Amino acid sequence: MTDPKRLLAEYRRDGFVVVPPMTPHEIWGPLTEELPAVLAEEGPQRFFEEDGTTVRAVYGLHRRGGPWQALAEASPLTALARLFLGEDMYVYQWKVNPKAARRGDRWQWHRDFDFWQAADGMRRPAALTAAVFLDEVTEENGPLRLIPGTHTDGPGAAAPAGNTGPAESGEGGGGGEGDWAWITSSRNAYALPDTSTEELARTRGVHEATGPAGTVVFFHGNLVHSSGPNRSTRARTLALISYNAVSNAPSADHPAARQDLFVNHDAKPLHVGDDRY
Repeated sequence: MTDPKRLLAEYRRDGFVVVPPMTPHEIWGPLTEELPAVLAEEGPQRFFEEDGTTVRAVYGLHRRGGPWQALAEASPLTALARLFLGEDMYVYQWKVNPKAARRGDRWQWHRDFDFWQAADGMRRPAALTAAVFLDEVTEENGPLRLIPGTHTDGPGAAAPAGNTGPAESGEGGGGGEGDWAWITSSRNAYALPDTSTEELARTRGVHEATGPAGTVVFFHGNLVHSSGPNRSTRARTLALISYNAVSNAPSADHPAARQDLFVNHDAKPLHVGDDRY
């Protein structure tokens, strides 16, 4: 059994923890069976790589039931997420990033909170993401890269670089109300400048999160992270469930608030039952 006190200490120190497979396969396993159908489903929730055909991200999974809801709301993930946040929480965002073999592109260095604050009006970085490996993740297929300790840096310390909005992305998204393809671009508008991240990586080091399917990485909403391209012959799919503190729920009347397709506007606290954590 994993020691929760040790995990909490690591999370507070580094801004992330990597936990060996902790959720029963019968909970996350069915997602892999449904994944091809989810990736093939047309609609504004689906975004592509620059080739226009390879799926890069699928949003809105908080609106699905079955194994998607079970993994996010009724698995051991919730107890650890609640421990790390230290207060009542809800599922803020639920998406899948399938990094296709030899075609999945990188995600630039960024902080999730920079975007959540600008796009949704999130007030403070009282949020985290649980990244569940749906495939084995290796050094070759584009693992998460995390810079320890950057979660304690001031939010927004580095000005956003790269794209400034949908018109500059040049990428097709799913269409629908507004064009949010730029948020999934490999040239993300809220990517951090290379010069600042190179210095952070040099002075603080970089952790590449690898492991078998079922491994979970919990990382702080203000942590600097990225991932490289998939240069292997095997897919690397991450289930990314972001939890936000109920007290930190963005205001419903925020002028730039994204629709429910992207984020959950129902901040009803999750019930976290007693389990081994």
